Amino acid sequence: MDKGEREETMSTLEFTETCRLESIYCTDPRNVPNPDVLIIGSAIGLFAATDLLAKDAHRILVVDAGPFDLPTHLGNTAIPRLQFILDGGKRVSGKLALWGVSTPRPQMQELKQWPYPMDSLLASFDAVEKQLAIADSIPYSDLIIERAVIERLREVIPNATVRRAPLAIDRFGHRWSPLDRVAELVRKGLNLTSRFKCTALHREGNAIVSVDGVWRDSKRVTLRPKIVVLAVGVEPSFELIQPICARTLPIEPSDHIRVDAHGSLPRDAFGSAPIEDLGIAAVIVELRCKEHSIPYHLEVKVGPRALWPRYMPSGDNLEGSEDPETIYVQIQAIAAMHARFPTRDLLRVRSSIPPVMSAQDAFFQGEIVQTMFDVASALNLTPTFAFRPLLANHHVYGAYRVGSAVSSEFKLDGFQNLFVLPPSAYVDSDDDANPTLKSCVLSLRATDEINRLMCRGVNPN
Repeated sequence: MDKGEREETMSTLEFTETCRLESIYCTDPRNVPNPDVLIIGSAIGLFAATDLLAKDAHRILVVDAGPFDLPTHLGNTAIPRLQFILDGGKRVSGKLALWGVSTPRPQMQELKQWPYPMDSLLASFDAVEKQLAIADSIPYSDLIIERAVIERLREVIPNATVRRAPLAIDRFGHRWSPLDRVAELVRKGLNLTSRFKCTALHREGNAIVSVDGVWRDSKRVTLRPKIVVLAVGVEPSFELIQPICARTLPIEPSDHIRVDAHGSLPRDAFGSAPIEDLGIAAVIVELRCKEHSIPYHLEVKVGPRALWPRYMPSGDNLEGSEDPETIYVQIQAIAAMHARFPTRDLLRVRSSIPPVMSAQDAFFQGEIVQTMFDVASALNLTPTFAFRPLLANHHVYGAYRVGSAVSSEFKLDGFQNLFVLPPSAYVDSDDDANPTLKSCVLSLRATDEINRLMCRGVNPN
């Protein structure tokens, strides 16, 4: 069998499995023309649906434009990730089936800016972190390499917080995904539809009365939900929201500065013990910009090549053919930015968000790189660096801000039944935390309000 035949066979198998998943778990949207709650988007959308079903037995329909081609997080399989990354995460569960295992909270200085009682907020974080198994020690952690890495980093950056990274990976190595509970959710009455592209929201007064879409590329469907929840990315949300707004809503999106450094060390860099005794390290270093106190953190990942693909978060980011006991190192920086994206820029870009940064943020990158180099030096590593371009690192958030475009329960201004979930909507504060955990926590504010509306019998139609 030549390469072309193998690729054709793989495509056939993937299509067959997709059809099988969809035939078991997905429904014809025409069977649910009047859902109580329509959730558009199935990443944070599935998480929100899970919470709504736990509160009450509402009739919920979750739709997504992509196929249902993965039953779990891709990291729980041996399937190479690149082919899925290149398609932009267009599938049921979106990018959360590919990413989302790094789950630091925003640093406390930023959390204090959130418009919620701190006791309630921290309780929500605790509950979601328990669901995502963040407190679990991941396989091969707390061994020789992790202990050595933490000790060295605390010496070289004494004023930083250095600890084991909070990861949505349990003690068995299972990576969390909203897909984990799909079978249970469908048994409980969730309606899930794949390959449904929403094309328009229709407004009467201050309510959304219907939603148009195309199912399976040809069937036009109109749904009439009581409540609509947008759980899509920042730029897809523009396409649906802008045509129905009577006024221009303030748009204030942010991104994270992302810088990667990587390299390898000799097999005996942490001693000559067997690799199972050396283990791996996934460590977080929390810092702030020296001049302006902007938060950022480093994720430092170290482990033998043989353990890297299966047990390290984003383990397929580093590839090589060295000895399996060679120590691979990756240092990733994630930083808040001094300035949000401008509403207009002179660059000629197709995107509605210009990929530009302020001079302060350009200088900030230099400070981050210096810290990364200090960390690498503490590990005796001479690294190479990679700068991830803005808008392409899957961290854009906050187009619609609490207090200006959405309420504290993420209801869009001017509407009584349209909600926009994080990270597209966000509190009026920027941070260095990856989007997954905070989006789950904040979405609970929306689901609480949706449940209250449903219990009061709200029916805008």
